[in-house]
Amino acid sequence: STSPPPSYDALLAEHGPGAFFELANLRTFTYDGLELEQDSGVENSCGGIVWESAFCLTKFLESADAFARWGRRRKKLLELGCGCGLIGLVAARAGAVTVMTDVKEVAFGACSRNVERNVEAKAFGEHAPPTVKALDWEREDELNEVIAIGPYDVVLGTDVVFSVKLVGPLLTCIERTLKKSSSSVCYVCIQRRSPDAHEEFLKQTKEIFNVRVVRELDFMEDDECELFELTWMEKDVGARRTKKKRKTGE
Repeated sequence: STSPPPSYDALLAEHGPGAFFELANLRTFTYDGLELEQDSGVENSCGGIVWESAFCLTKFLESADAFARWGRRRKKLLELGCGCGLIGLVAARAGAVTVMTDVKEVAFGACSRNVERNVEAKAFGEHAPPTVKALDWEREDELNEVIAIGPYDVVLGTDVVFSVKLVGPLLTCIERTLKKSSSSVCYVCIQRRSPDAHEEFLKQTKEIFNVRVVRELDFMEDDECELFELTWMEKDVGARRTKKKRKTGE
């Protein structure tokens, strides 16, 4: 019989920070009982591998009890650039209504296979598995399909800032999918892949959202990963609320 795939925790215990190199070279591994397949052969994309930023954001949200809270409240959650699907799988298992997106080669490759293998393993219990959609940030037709099943209380993205020209389209996706509510939140966890893109991301994000740099990361690679919490500015949720009131004559 084949031996079970190695677990994230066991690799971390054995290799420390070197575990991420080991993980990147594995075909399959498990994370807290979920089995994930990776595909390093995906062309023109690094979405076939689970990167440190995905583990970092997952660990942060687990420690903040966010997945459990969103699950209890059946929050709608969107993941942008989901890759193999680690975060979306964890969120769906906790009960959040989850939509995972990436370019179609990734979304309908390893990501869809990971949803299927965990459905077969009954990993989601009584909760619905994530929905997988193709989303190229520059394709209006694909974005409209994702918007149609929103809006989303939570939007998550890891390793999504790597190209200056894609910063605008990424932020447009967040802006058009995140529910206009003071309780809505977006988390973006990134490593500095491109200093120019990083700078552009910070500049453009501050024009649209309140931006908080999350400092309380207890993660082995936290010096590499940066986590940003984006929330709507008061004027955006305030304006929407006033209009609604006027319309209903309250």
